[in-house]
Amino acid sequence: MKLTTLLVCDAGLDKRQTIEDLIHSQPSLALVSTVSGSMAREQIGSLHPKLVWIELSPAPVRGLSLLAELRETFPQLYFFVSYEVPDPELIRTAYRLGASDFLDAERWRTDLPAAVQSIQLKHQSESVSTAAGKVIAIFSPTGGIGATTICTNLAGYLGKYGEACIVDLDLQFGMISHYLNLEPSFSLSTIDFSHTNFDATYLRNLMTRYDDKLSILAAPPELEDIGDIYAAQVQEILYTAKQEFRFTVVDLPKNLLDERAIATLDLADHVLVITEYNWAAILNARKCLDTFKAHYNQEKLLLVINRSEWLPQDVLSECRANLNYPVFHEIPNDVKTAKWVNNQGQIAPGHTALGKALDSLARRVAGGEQLLITQKDTAGGSADKAKGFKLPAFFKR
Repeated sequence: MKLTTLLVCDAGLDKRQTIEDLIHSQPSLALVSTVSGSMAREQIGSLHPKLVWIELSPAPVRGLSLLAELRETFPQLYFFVSYEVPDPELIRTAYRLGASDFLDAERWRTDLPAAVQSIQLKHQSESVSTAAGKVIAIFSPTGGIGATTICTNLAGYLGKYGEACIVDLDLQFGMISHYLNLEPSFSLSTIDFSHTNFDATYLRNLMTRYDDKLSILAAPPELEDIGDIYAAQVQEILYTAKQEFRFTVVDLPKNLLDERAIATLDLADHVLVITEYNWAAILNARKCLDTFKAHYNQEKLLLVINRSEWLPQDVLSECRANLNYPVFHEIPNDVKTAKWVNNQGQIAPGHTALGKALDSLARRVAGGEQLLITQKDTAGGSADKAKGFKLPAFFKR
């Protein structure tokens, strides 16, 4: 399948020719036209491309404004953004506004093939039958708040509704196998991506079984074993797992600029953002959610509060207002059970507070009740956003 591509470029002829040559060099891309920014909306409407490539030169701010406008008007399209240098602020803003990838002139010849393959796999996954399994990405912008515990236990309870697996994508410090007291023979670092038949059988052979309903694909055991694992390869793993397992739960690293994390977030059916009711975690979650909202709808992006405990109602309301996003689920602060399950390599027993909460979360993710704990005030949503983050007085004591 070729991705029909529209290039939007107001830079000089040399830059335009360079990018056109890049597009022509990719067998999966078909350039339909090159237009100025002022003509972009009209040409998208008449040419119906699948991919729009926006070159930010010579006016990056204007280019990003165009991205925001086109993304809102044509949400079904994929967008590449390019610029001469990998400016961190431009990269963050482009991703927040909905760009699928950011390409800079220093590396676009080497990065473009992976970026194109990422879009192809995403497009392919969106066309998969609804009978295929679900991919659930677990992401926490703050460390040490129990995301891995939620990952292992959620996968364990999802086993009630169909076979599940966990992919530990925290390549440097993944702990899934340790939390389940497993000693994997293979990990992500042992995958041979030149294997001529990367199919479900090959994937299962690399996994370690926890029980008859749960298997894991472990992170590399040593830092030097990480090797070269690219976004497109991660998507191939997840696409295969999606066909084989009813649920694939992915434990993600905390780096939002990691191309493998971005690829997983795009492919996932649900993204669970994990946070706590404390000021630092709320601040990080707000940043994360504000970025994700440009890419994912409310059915995909789910906010989960971990270690929830009693707070005065005014403090609780202020915490939720600062998050500026509806809470999907809360998990109580059951410290005793959490320590026990992680030390013993077990799934939280169903009679415990932790077990009950994760059983309920699994039921909802599997397709049960979808009610939100909090509902966003649509009438005052824009006003709340304008106010920005405000530290609850309770946390200033």
